[in-house]
Amino acid sequence: MELSGKDRYNLDLIPNLEASVDKQISGGSFDLSTNLVLLRMYQFFPDRTNSTVLVKVLVKALMQLPGTDFTQCAYLVPQRFQLEEPIANLLTLAQHAECMQFKEFWEVASKCKYLWESIPGFEQSIRDFALHAINLTFSQIRKQKLGEILSLEGGELDALVKDRAAKSGWKVTGDVIQLGGNELKSKLGKSSGSNVLDFAQYGPLLGM
Repeated sequence: MELSGKDRYNLDLIPNLEASVDKQISGGSFDLSTNLVLLRMYQFFPDRTNSTVLVKVLVKALMQLPGTDFTQCAYLVPQRFQLEEPIANLLTLAQHAECMQFKEFWEVASKCKYLWESIPGFEQSIRDFALHAINLTFSQIRKQKLGEILSLEGGELDALVKDRAAKSGWKVTGDVIQLGGNELKSKLGKSSGSNVLDFAQYGPLLGM
């Protein structure tokens, strides 16, 4: 959604900005700049804050990991919302994810799935992020540990490992998975104008 400078504080645009969030959800896209304008509107006109839309924006932002979109959005959320549910839960989830505390992430997530029931792909996006972190940090991982990090087991975990073996060169020896090349590292390392998290410092937190 394109906005001119004078529109960025136009109260009448709030309904259009909120509608844009729903379009992002239905279209599987994410427009950080537009969402930040909406959050600033909520800052300046707190009585117009729609908590349902606010949750949607933050959930979509969290799906952009390893980008720092969530941090940028959360910074604009008024303190009183940050201290209350459900925003407090999302902040906790983000902290666990950004610190590679995936076991804790899934424990909290299991209690608030209603937050993203209307937003397709949330849990898969977190698993993709976890896989990015694993590929960028380690050369091998035990299958049981991988399942814990991804909150997958049984047939779902087997299917993922099989798919990665075919597409990314993973090799399974007993219960140890040898990870493929560094294609993800190469992809994320390219200059794209978007900030991303640095994984190296978090290796120990994955329990490897």
